[in-house]
Amino acid sequence: MPILNSIQQRSRGGRLLITIFYIVLTIGAASMLYPFLLMVSGSMKSEVDSREMDVIPRFLVNETALFRKFSEQRYARPDIATATTHTREANDSPLYSFESLPLPTEGSPSMMENWRKFLNSNRKSWPPYFESLGHVYGVRQMPEVTFKYINRLKKAFPEIPRKDINVTIIPEAWNERNYIPPQDKFGGEYWKMRSELSGRYFYPVSLDGYYALQVISMNYGTGVAELERMNHEMQSDYASRFDVILPGRLPENGRERELWSNYVRNYLSARFLRLDPQLLPAYRGFLREKYDTISALNDVHGSAWSSWEDVTLPGPDASIPGLSDTEIFIRSLPNLEGVYIESPEIRWRAWLQEEYEGDIGKLNAAWNSNHADFRAIPMPVAQHDLALLRAHKTEILWDMVTRNFRFAWEQIVVSGNGLRNTVIFCFLNVLTALIVNPLAAYALSRFQPRWGMTALFVLMATMAFPAEVTQIPSFLLLRELGLLNTFAALIIPAAANGYSIFLLKGFFDSLPTELYEAASIDGCGDLRAFFTITVPLSKPILAVIALGAFTSAYGAFMFALLVCQKESMWTLMVYLYQLQQSYNTPIVFAALIIAAIPTLVVFVLCQNIIMRGIVVPVEK
Repeated sequence: MPILNSIQQRSRGGRLLITIFYIVLTIGAASMLYPFLLMVSGSMKSEVDSREMDVIPRFLVNETALFRKFSEQRYARPDIATATTHTREANDSPLYSFESLPLPTEGSPSMMENWRKFLNSNRKSWPPYFESLGHVYGVRQMPEVTFKYINRLKKAFPEIPRKDINVTIIPEAWNERNYIPPQDKFGGEYWKMRSELSGRYFYPVSLDGYYALQVISMNYGTGVAELERMNHEMQSDYASRFDVILPGRLPENGRERELWSNYVRNYLSARFLRLDPQLLPAYRGFLREKYDTISALNDVHGSAWSSWEDVTLPGPDASIPGLSDTEIFIRSLPNLEGVYIESPEIRWRAWLQEEYEGDIGKLNAAWNSNHADFRAIPMPVAQHDLALLRAHKTEILWDMVTRNFRFAWEQIVVSGNGLRNTVIFCFLNVLTALIVNPLAAYALSRFQPRWGMTALFVLMATMAFPAEVTQIPSFLLLRELGLLNTFAALIIPAAANGYSIFLLKGFFDSLPTELYEAASIDGCGDLRAFFTITVPLSKPILAVIALGAFTSAYGAFMFALLVCQKESMWTLMVYLYQLQQSYNTPIVFAALIIAAIPTLVVFVLCQNIIMRGIVVPVEK
């Protein structure tokens, strides 16, 4: 019976009441939808935008936000971004957070064309340490390249359980002396992947930036006074500490000579250092004094020298021990006039000088710039990053939006038995609920035993106790029966449900007894009457029971973890809990959304059944 009859619905008061109902329902729906949309938005977040509470992530509609997120994934840490792109805070300090990263100004078309031409003509001949692999490290989001690497390892090492292949790639720091590239059992696959990735995943190593970070910033603080002191001592006119150029050889200026020597002796990896031929005798003498015999040198360096006269100066492919010995040798030199630096910046400037035939005016005219010297031209890395972002915007956006979902799917569905176990558990739980509960209710309704009401009361009394009260006794009983870590342990304790039996008995009591009497006259037994009369007439209430059994099985967590502690028997909810212990919130949000899809589909397809579950108990 409707709350308002048709006449009342057409009246002004009735229409006002209906409008209020719709407004209240809309507000209620919005209050439920808003948190869900926040969770969807949060599943795409990383550290740079984790503090933003927006339904639509800002990086989808704002280029500056997108560039910050792209740079965060590309460089992993603000100090790496500062060193590579020379981006800094407003007070001339290193970039503190990607949240303050500005959108770079666009480079002139000629400059960007020169940069692309330089990369295309030089990148293939570069040693691997001239550029670093980006997109490998993230705080709140699975990095793109790391995700590719994990999937690659799963295919290359099928004997290792997929769940055990969760690696972290440390950002490549070729300029640092203590950095050692991957050399473990997965290292071969890392280098294969590195060689196959396109150029957009790499960025050049800027020694100018690291020189400014590690030496200039340590000797000169922030502020105008410190900048003026630096320019005075170095006899320069830099506008910022991060505009300082690292010379390829020992400078003539006394203060700059001191800073350069400090960087080369104590900070810069020998990968970027070269020795003039006149230092070869001293280098051989240093090695001979340290190793005594050529065989000892070969054992440590992995070389095959036959005599000390065959030993050459270290090159780009020197081993790790060779690099270490080179650094020790350089520190032992009284002066560094025979030492020089090889870096992407130096090659870039030499390429420009050759491209423009040494005419800086010709370059300035092409670039619409005012550079005074080829030796002072920085690499346009920030402008190149912006151009890469715009050229691959659709691909990058799609990856940012879906990566956490793809990783969560791998973790909770592909890498374990969670989906299989949950499907089997739900199927068996629904099947058991549709067999045990209807038969019990049919017996109480059809045969009317004297103790029927007592039994029904006992069954209803079980609803007075929360499920947690019975978990420990159930666990102990299942352990004694040897049923732990089996589907029986999940299904048997909930096979009979007091509320379902009560609901079914009331429905069965409403069925006409004449049907059963006529069936009995025709020779139909009780069991056959149940399947041919009761079940067909009870489809609505049985659908409600089945839906309830599905939702309880799909959402089972605490008891499922208690009785099935073996990982091979975990259900989806248990996998979600374990995922929450290992990964950050955005990945957990993505996993929860994936796990919610089946229940959403069931809700959409079974709305009528859900309504019957509300109406039938009231009617019966």
